[in-house]
Amino acid sequence: MAEIFDMNYVNDVYQRNVDDIFGLCFSYLRNIHDTEDAVSAVFEKLITKKPFFENQKKEKAWLIVTACNHCKSMLRFSFRHPKIDISTIQEQEYWDDNENMEMLELVMQLPEKYRVVLYLHFFVGYSLVEIAEFTKVNESTVRSRLFYAKKKLKKILGGNGYEKIYRNDGTYPTNSEPEEQDA
Repeated sequence: MAEIFDMNYVNDVYQRNVDDIFGLCFSYLRNIHDTEDAVSAVFEKLITKKPFFENQKKEKAWLIVTACNHCKSMLRFSFRHPKIDISTIQEQEYWDDNENMEMLELVMQLPEKYRVVLYLHFFVGYSLVEIAEFTKVNESTVRSRLFYAKKKLKKILGGNGYEKIYRNDGTYPTNSEPEEQDA
């Protein structure tokens, strides 16, 4: 496939992976517009670097690592160069399933290290070993982060489940308590 690197191949890779890469980038960036830019950049790197993959699993792993690295780079840049968040001006709906969107919004309230692990495990379906490879942290650290992410989500949800998502005024509860010391 290295010699025959055409746009049909890129289109196939894009169609297979765009939703997962979009969700991963969104879990880092929490902004639709930056997420769209990051997803475009990841697939642009696929076109310019023309890597060879033995199978679709390695292809997806490369895309995930590339997306993680690109998002981290964008976050470093945005920290040094603050800007106006355009998502507060114009809101767009990208998910049809309201329940999944609401859950994803709750996940976005978590710190980055928990968001990424939770998203890759529950929304994309990767194992802890695979997540450890992608994020370049120990498997036990991934397991610990997943545990604390679920614990924090339960606290946001009121500990009893999904029925406690909204306050009486219709807004989402926030976790204003100090963060626990963990991995």
